[in-house]
Amino acid sequence: MKNTSLLLHGTNEYLISKKILEIRDGIQPVDLMDVNFVQIDAKSSTVDEIINACCTVPFMTNYRLVLVNFFSDLIRVEKAYDWKNLSSQIENFPDTTFVVFRENELKKSNSIFKVLGDSVKSDHFENFKYRELLDWAKNRFDDLEVSIDPKALALLVESIGTDLRLLDSEIQKLSMYKPLEMISTNDVADLVAYVKEQSVFRLVDSTIDGNISHSLKLLESLIDTGQSYAFIKRMIERQIRLALMVKSLKNEGFNAAQIGPKISLFGYPLQKTLELESRLTGSRLFNMYQMILDSEVRERNGEMSEGLSFEMLIYELAV
Repeated sequence: MKNTSLLLHGTNEYLISKKILEIRDGIQPVDLMDVNFVQIDAKSSTVDEIINACCTVPFMTNYRLVLVNFFSDLIRVEKAYDWKNLSSQIENFPDTTFVVFRENELKKSNSIFKVLGDSVKSDHFENFKYRELLDWAKNRFDDLEVSIDPKALALLVESIGTDLRLLDSEIQKLSMYKPLEMISTNDVADLVAYVKEQSVFRLVDSTIDGNISHSLKLLESLIDTGQSYAFIKRMIERQIRLALMVKSLKNEGFNAAQIGPKISLFGYPLQKTLELESRLTGSRLFNMYQMILDSEVRERNGEMSEGLSFEMLIYELAV
C-alpha cells in the first residue's frame, strides 16, 4: 500500500466518522486492528510526537492508521515550529502508514491547507440539505427492507434535522418496531421524541413572539394528542434551562460545534436551542424559568387548576 494522507473536515460528523471506520476496517488481519489504530489529540501533543507515530511501521498488518484530531489547533498555537518542511515529511511517511487529519468545518483561508500542502488530499463533508436528507433516510429504510409512508419520512426528517447519527438511530428503532408493515406518521409521532419536542418548540416560539392566541391553540392541540400539562411544562422548562446553559457556555468562549456535545444536543433540537438563546437575554430567560416555578407553586397550593395555570403562564411568558 502506498502512503496515503487525508484531511477530512466539515459539519457532517457522521459521514466523517463513517469514512474513518471504513479505513480502519481495512486493516488486516482484523484481530490486530486495535493495535494498529492510533488516535492522537493534537491539542495535547507535539508535532514531533505526531510525526513519530506516523513513521512507526505496523505490527503484523497490511497498514497502520493514525488519526490526528484537530491538527489546525496545534498549528495555531505552535508559533515557533518551522512548518515549511512538514509537507515533504508527510510524503516520506512509510508506505504502510495511513494518516487521517480530522477537523471541524474549515475556512479556505485556514493555515492547515498551506501547512499540509498537496501531499494530503482534502475531503469536505457538508450537512445534507433537506432533499438530500430525505433521500438518505429513504435509502436507509430500503437497506433495512422496511417501507415508510412519504409523509412519515418527511415528519421524521423535519423533526430531527441534519444529525445523521441520531436520524439513523431513529430509523433503526422504527424498523424494529414495524419490520413487516409500512411505517405511518402516527408511528413516527408515537416513537420519536423529537416530534413531540418540535411541537413544544413551536409553542415556545409563538409565545416569545407574543402570539398568545396561536400559543393557546398549539397548547390545545398538544393536549388533544394525549400530552399532559405537566409534560409540556417540563419540556418548556427544559428548553429554557438548556438555553441558559448555552448562553453560559458562549460566555466562556465555546462555539456552536463545541456546545452541542457538552449539553448532549444535536440536529434540530440543538438548532432550536441556539435560536432561542440568541433571541433572548440571560435575564429574560431566567425570569421565564422563574415564571414556570411560580406556576408550579400556585398549582400545588390549589390556587388554580392545571389548565388555567398553564394558560396564565403563556400570558406571563409572552410579556
